Amino acid sequence: MGDEITIEVLLASYNGEKYISRQLDSILDQNVPGLRILVSDDGSTDGTVEILREYEANNPGQVKLLGADSGRSGRYGYASGAPSGDIPAPAKNFFRLLAHADADYILLSDQDDVWLPGKTERLLAQIRVIEGAGGVPALAFSDMEVVDEGLNRIAPSFFSYTHSNPERLTLAELLTENPVTGGALMMNRALLELVRKMPRACFMHDWWIALCAACFGRIGCVREALSLYRQHGSNAIGARPSGSLREMAGRPGRQAQVAENYRRMFAQAAAFLEMYGDRLAGEQRQTLAAWIGLPLQKPAERLRTIRKYHFYKSSLLQTLAMCVTVPRRAAPVPAGRTERSGKNGTCTACVILNYNDSGTAARLAERIAGYGSLDYIVLVDNASTDGSYERLKELSGGKITVIRAEKNGGYGAGNNLGVRYAAEQLGAAYAVIANPDVMFTDSCICHLRRIFERHPDVGVAAAVMINGTVEGTLLPDGEINCSAGEAAAAGEKPARETAGPTGCGPHKGNTAMNIVPKNAWRLHGFTGELLYMGPLSRRLFCNRLYYPASYYRDRTAAYVDVVHGSMLMVDTAAFLACGGYDEGLFLYQEETVLGRRMKAAGRRTVLLLTDYYIHEDSVSVSKSVSDAIRRQRLRETSVLYDMEHYLGIGPVRNGIAKLWFAVVRAETRIFLRITGSGGETDAG
Repeated sequence: MGDEITIEVLLASYNGEKYISRQLDSILDQNVPGLRILVSDDGSTDGTVEILREYEANNPGQVKLLGADSGRSGRYGYASGAPSGDIPAPAKNFFRLLAHADADYILLSDQDDVWLPGKTERLLAQIRVIEGAGGVPALAFSDMEVVDEGLNRIAPSFFSYTHSNPERLTLAELLTENPVTGGALMMNRALLELVRKMPRACFMHDWWIALCAACFGRIGCVREALSLYRQHGSNAIGARPSGSLREMAGRPGRQAQVAENYRRMFAQAAAFLEMYGDRLAGEQRQTLAAWIGLPLQKPAERLRTIRKYHFYKSSLLQTLAMCVTVPRRAAPVPAGRTERSGKNGTCTACVILNYNDSGTAARLAERIAGYGSLDYIVLVDNASTDGSYERLKELSGGKITVIRAEKNGGYGAGNNLGVRYAAEQLGAAYAVIANPDVMFTDSCICHLRRIFERHPDVGVAAAVMINGTVEGTLLPDGEINCSAGEAAAAGEKPARETAGPTGCGPHKGNTAMNIVPKNAWRLHGFTGELLYMGPLSRRLFCNRLYYPASYYRDRTAAYVDVVHGSMLMVDTAAFLACGGYDEGLFLYQEETVLGRRMKAAGRRTVLLLTDYYIHEDSVSVSKSVSDAIRRQRLRETSVLYDMEHYLGIGPVRNGIAKLWFAVVRAETRIFLRITGSGGETDAG
């Protein structure tokens, strides 16, 4: 093997005096030069620590026992019976070890297993093939022999005994179940650097490591048993023949544990998306968002999502059971937030993004600072070049917080930063994302928030957008929001109620505004996106691309696919879990992609028809023909990105799209000459 590489075994111990000597001997007997053992004990109360100190004294430089964490005495708290937060006790102990690890290759070890001769050599040979010359993050794992407390064989193969398939290693497959056991794995330094930091939630450390390897590296399996997996009454997890008829028949008797396992699985996925979301590919983020959204779906919807993303378990019975047994409470709650408890248990923030227009952003912030519906206002300066940040900082204090992006990454990146800050630093359950050139009432925010509080499957909500002048006078609070508008916001089912509360008479929603909302539209496929691009085709196929007037008739609120991004409210947990806005887009199409992500995650979008906000047409964009064509080209870039990343178009349809874009540019020039407009027609 050579002395140029280092190998470290990380061993987590807790009250293991009966077994740990045998395990340490089996590790020290491995025929690999320079093998080191690093041990973290979780406050054992038996003779474990004395045994470890004896091995440390007898094997200087080869066995090391980590000292107690500063500020702790006695038990570290890792080995308490229940998870601390959303990290189980053994996982916390292993993450402590990972933080101290320093070797080219890392193995994990349980205190009660026994390694067979040649295990380390076999895994090392496998991982060096997997990582190749580039040193990509790599993980190798093996089968194990299942034995009882006295090391008598129960089963020759852990994989066969537990009905787990070691070839199921895609992200979608690993989200549903994990065939990688910590005591059977080896990782290289590149993967170690990815998994050093302890997440806010994980089911178990080995599952988390496997997800990292699947997303950012490579995984390989040695199909032979390289260790003895001891089963006894004190196992943290243990081996169970999952997926068998006998195991499934016993589920009703342990339903509480099944529900808790699901909760931890979805919390793990949400934490993974939060920690690595910026590094994931678009398809990976979409897969994670779809998985996290399963608890919010009905069984039929869940089955469709499972089939679309291949969230299959090894057992068909388990897959079918997942369609009906995933509890709604398994939906993850973001860091720093507890389950909602109604009006007094929620926090709402407004995120306002500014770029070189501090005056407009400041006016909106000052207007809404007195709103009782808003707890915080987060002004995000998107790396302005005109001194905006310094001017906005003067507003800091009270409800208003001013933060700055390191670079101008576009509309999506700036708003993602604001929502993330509102959720993680301020504890906001909901966030209003508002352009600086909009105006809305206090009651509008209240009504939107009530939709979320009464309908937990909603991820995005908006009121009707009216193009106009912000300086104009809004209708007084309550005038347009009385009757059924109040009822819909207070919790009646969207898109069904047609009458207001007793004494208020029929609702005035659409009649009072006398418009068909144009700030909501359908999600389109390839053909629909092309038709939506052109001024003429968008009008010819209006009813296909938008919702027809009949869809809104006699409704106080309606489910839609997408709402305009100038002013909307999001559930921050849902927004962050699905990846928020796609930062690969700089301008245009952001809200459409958000709609796709929310739908994939099982979250719904609602348009409240009995309240509205004013959106002032931008005065900073020139209305000349040349600028309209430039905007058209920017839109083409964004639409093509959407098609490639979310519709999966290939070279043929890519070419068709570019030909259509050339036709649309010619059509736009003609349309502009006829109408004399700037080309910014309709909400999209």
